[in-house]
Amino acid sequence: MRAVVYVLYVILFLLSLSANAGRILSLSVVPFLSHQLIHRTLNLALHKRGHELVIVTTAPLKDPTLKNYTEIDVSYGFSIITEYNDAKWKISQMESCRQVFTITTEFMGTIWDNPEFKKIYRRDSGEKFDAIMIEPISDLSLYSMAHRFNAPLIGLTPMGFHNFQRYIFASPMLPSHPSNWEVNTLVEGYPSFWQRLQNFIDVWGYLYAWSHHVVMARKRVEKYFGSDTPDPMDIAKNMSIVLVNENPLFAYARPEQPNVIYFSGSQIQKTPPTLPKDLRRFLDDATKGFIYVSLGTTVSCHNLPTEIMGNFIEVFSKLPFKIVWKYECDEFPGKLDNIFISKWFPQQGILAHPNIRLFIYQGGLHSTEEAVHYAVPLLGLPIMFEQASRIQRLASLGAAIFLKLNELSKERLNTAIHQILNDKSYKERMAYLSKLSKDQPYDSFENAIWWIEYVMRHKGISHLRFSESDKPWYQRYDMDIIGFLAVIAFIMSLIFLYTLFRILRFCYGYYHLLYKNVQYLNTKLKMQ
Repeated sequence: MRAVVYVLYVILFLLSLSANAGRILSLSVVPFLSHQLIHRTLNLALHKRGHELVIVTTAPLKDPTLKNYTEIDVSYGFSIITEYNDAKWKISQMESCRQVFTITTEFMGTIWDNPEFKKIYRRDSGEKFDAIMIEPISDLSLYSMAHRFNAPLIGLTPMGFHNFQRYIFASPMLPSHPSNWEVNTLVEGYPSFWQRLQNFIDVWGYLYAWSHHVVMARKRVEKYFGSDTPDPMDIAKNMSIVLVNENPLFAYARPEQPNVIYFSGSQIQKTPPTLPKDLRRFLDDATKGFIYVSLGTTVSCHNLPTEIMGNFIEVFSKLPFKIVWKYECDEFPGKLDNIFISKWFPQQGILAHPNIRLFIYQGGLHSTEEAVHYAVPLLGLPIMFEQASRIQRLASLGAAIFLKLNELSKERLNTAIHQILNDKSYKERMAYLSKLSKDQPYDSFENAIWWIEYVMRHKGISHLRFSESDKPWYQRYDMDIIGFLAVIAFIMSLIFLYTLFRILRFCYGYYHLLYKNVQYLNTKLKMQ
């Protein structure tokens, strides 16, 4: 009888899943592997809960055992960013963002023309979706899928907000706040007037550059859907929620909209992965400790400058510690007896090893979360986007040191390594941050899933939307009022100056006349 009850429970559970299941179009098109991993994790979690997914992705899973899980392969997008990756540390932060605008716009054109995707969005396709999930990218043309299928729009960003995203949602623009990672001048505390002026120009110049691509997105939507389609900017403003894959602990606190939902740590495993035997033996023998080096997926032995590579080799050759380096080439250029290289490592297994002393990395979000989880001090060498801001934040919390990769010298690298290893406060601060990150009132990833299903249940939500996004930029920030008051103040100043001039002129004339009269009287008296 008990077995029958269990079976009934299972049947009822499965029926409840199928009854609440929806159909989701997931546009996971940004050609960066770290971004794709977040999309994939969320897509698989939704699929496990019974939802059917159609996914346009640059990193398809290609698992034939997954039913109701259709992938449209646009992995050719990775070739478009190759040239950008090779030059990313030679340009400014703002210029790198502008380049991404151009790359994204170019890539979106290829997606619209993809034959498999065309079958989905053409007017006679008969396709229906309960939600459109997309990374809020600079090219807004794909947002029009929400109008095409009359489905709520859900944003998913694997990193912090861009300023153009904040502008769309009418979030406060804070050009000189350290959370504003796109500016070239990252200053904590109180930046000078001239730094704030430069940041102000950078931010609004950045938005002006982005606006050009918005115009191109409008033309693209008109081309494929006709001129009667709503402006993609208006569709973007009505996005139901935005899921942000970032722990607020690693970001600078700032005001956010109520429909911005944070989640993090979805990739952290409850049990660290098992290490290969040769690597395990190497790490167990590191009685003085070891240093782990991984510069992410966009930096490799193929594009790391020779001078910087030489600095690493010389510094590492003089350290008494073992080195574990995720290195993509078959041969290492230097002859080091204390190094273990591989094209891939089970990173969480390495970070969980008790002999680890330091993690040298590029500031990626996943690596940051894992390092904090396992309480490993960090030496950050940011490459692009929000990485510099994230490392600076951790440095301000006393758990990391920030160095610029393009200015990395042997002296700076050696000093930073020894400072972290010899000062116990870095390890202690990181242990404290690890404790904070694990003290959560609920599972933030499950919370993100709940919000997606909440939007689907109610066919979109508008009560959390900030109405200021409907206003022109100059009204949002009261620029028209400030301009009006400035004009009034200017006119009043002119009136004041003119009045003062007339008074002084009158006084001068009166004094001059009085002086002449006195002179005349003196002359008369002398003549008498």
